[in-house]
Amino acid sequence: MKKLTVVLPTYNEKANIKRIVEKVFEQEKNLPGWEINIVIADDIRSSDETEQIAKELVKKNRNVHFIKVEPGLGVGLIKGHQYALTHLKPDILAQLDADGQVVPDVLIRLVKAIEEGNSLSIGSRFVSGGKNQLSFMRRLFTSGASIFYRIIVGPWDIREVTNSARAFTPELFAKINLDRLPWKERTFIIQPAFLHEAVLAGAKYKEVPLVFKNRLEGYSKNKVFNYTYDIVTYSLDARLHMLGLNIPFFRISRKAKTLVKFSLVGMVGTLVDFFFYKMFINYLSMTPATSKGFSTEIAIINNFIMNNYWTFRYRKTKTNIWQKLGIFNLVSLGGLVIGVLIVKFLHTTYGDGFISILGRSIAYNNFYFFATILPVMLWNFTVNHFITWRNQED
Repeated sequence: MKKLTVVLPTYNEKANIKRIVEKVFEQEKNLPGWEINIVIADDIRSSDETEQIAKELVKKNRNVHFIKVEPGLGVGLIKGHQYALTHLKPDILAQLDADGQVVPDVLIRLVKAIEEGNSLSIGSRFVSGGKNQLSFMRRLFTSGASIFYRIIVGPWDIREVTNSARAFTPELFAKINLDRLPWKERTFIIQPAFLHEAVLAGAKYKEVPLVFKNRLEGYSKNKVFNYTYDIVTYSLDARLHMLGLNIPFFRISRKAKTLVKFSLVGMVGTLVDFFFYKMFINYLSMTPATSKGFSTEIAIINNFIMNNYWTFRYRKTKTNIWQKLGIFNLVSLGGLVIGVLIVKFLHTTYGDGFISILGRSIAYNNFYFFATILPVMLWNFTVNHFITWRNQED
């Protein structure tokens, strides 16, 4: 009897884990000569009853195994496969998400592709027979991520890069460069990154159809902006390495992600700030420095809302929203003072003149405004990062 092990990484999946385990074992009847073992790799951050349910399944079925792992989807998958290789000696390693989005009958096609002589089989929504039943926006993200990745990294003939439904031989897994694979990052990038490393390791691959639908229960943990950011930065990192430029671009970009989001919020805030700055000057006849004071306060409120509900959304703090708003205003007051002083200095030095650029007359006060952006942004990010939304997770 040949052995197929299926790794199910879990994080708060109490609503789904029992049903997905049952559905995986149901596939055994269509895999003659194969015995299925399941490894549940549960994230140590799971705070629901996933672990208790999994341990009950272990007691009832000797082919269910349970391990606790450090945070991250990649850690769950890699540690699960390593456990299987050490304790179960499988002929094929496979993996599925534990949330029920992938119909488990894909296992039959994944195993068949390996039996045909491939070392890697990939469940795909984009081949004949595959179905993607998610919302339009999620389908748009999947298609866009796939196209971008295939253009930058390749190969073009692998169309599915973002889901976990795969099977591969132990021999291929042993060739994967885990030092290069970002499997310890708390991100979903493990899926496209594993594909890239498998191709570099000489994988012979085939895509097989799967049905991808909404979760059985619970909520999706995939954050579209974060995953898009990771797809873009990882793809660029992989391309740089393929060109012989060993720059750790992906790891650097991961550390800079909060700054990037803060900067995007800052760009929106700058537009708000500039709009009111010019409006107060042109329609209320305020001086540039006075106008800058009022427009900056409006931008501060705008930026607080966006940063609280996006940039620092997942920071665990011990302050409520009103306390954070008060701290943010105090912090931003420093930025406001910096901005006003810069504008006041430049206005006093250069006055209210105009300069002609490409035949258009541009007021000096425009340049005064833009001279404040970088120093104010650096001040605001540094202080808010370490004070307003400082991580206080115990």
